[in-house]
Amino acid sequence: MAASSVERLAEVFAQVTDPRKARGVRHPFSGIVSLVFLGLLARITEMAVVVRWATAHWDELKLPLGFTREKPPCDTTISRALAGLSVDEFRRTFSGWLKTMLADQEGRWAAAIDGKTCCQGLAADGSPVQMLNVFLQQAKVTLDQWSIGGDKTNEPGSLKNHLSELLAAYPALRLLTGDAIYAQRPLLELLKAEGCDYLFQIKANQPDVLDALKTCFADVARPAHQVTEKKGSITKPAGCGSTLTTPSISASV
Repeated sequence: MAASSVERLAEVFAQVTDPRKARGVRHPFSGIVSLVFLGLLARITEMAVVVRWATAHWDELKLPLGFTREKPPCDTTISRALAGLSVDEFRRTFSGWLKTMLADQEGRWAAAIDGKTCCQGLAADGSPVQMLNVFLQQAKVTLDQWSIGGDKTNEPGSLKNHLSELLAAYPALRLLTGDAIYAQRPLLELLKAEGCDYLFQIKANQPDVLDALKTCFADVARPAHQVTEKKGSITKPAGCGSTLTTPSISASV
């Protein structure tokens, strides 16, 4: 990452409130947050390892991140500083920075919704954390993510809980794609009410929905398209605000 980009990152995180008392502060809070953020980008999750990594690259990191001391903060200092960090404030700040970075993404954004198991994070009971991710396809970046277990629901339920805040934070986001688990009437009605288009898969194990789609679109002229065969099934592309079906039917508007 170029020095100018690192400096910009520190400027962004300077907007996050420093929870520490002024007495005894030796390192800038924005620098600590930026340092840990860069470490996480490199898939470093242990503070002691972050310190070793920072020490190896201190000549490149020190000034851009606003540090004045000859050595990076120790892992205990970092952990104590981050203990008071407001996660909600961090998310808002990061969201604002992300929108400025994506300002050149013209037109309507399309994002993929998918639940994943976080291999590097564990819940209080020691089980892997299940996260719902919103992946912006044009920029290849995750816009946001939420703990499915924390919401005490499933993937569609978690999306319903956070849909309004997601679209409010990223008004250019107008199309969501996902697999068959999201093709549920309550969620689709909510997406329609929010003015957001969707493209969700329908599988053969959802016969009622398939029959309804066949009846609804029986007299609709199908647009020109390409047919792709995969693992013995046929998948056809569908338009915005429609539902994609497999193995043998597609619906487009």
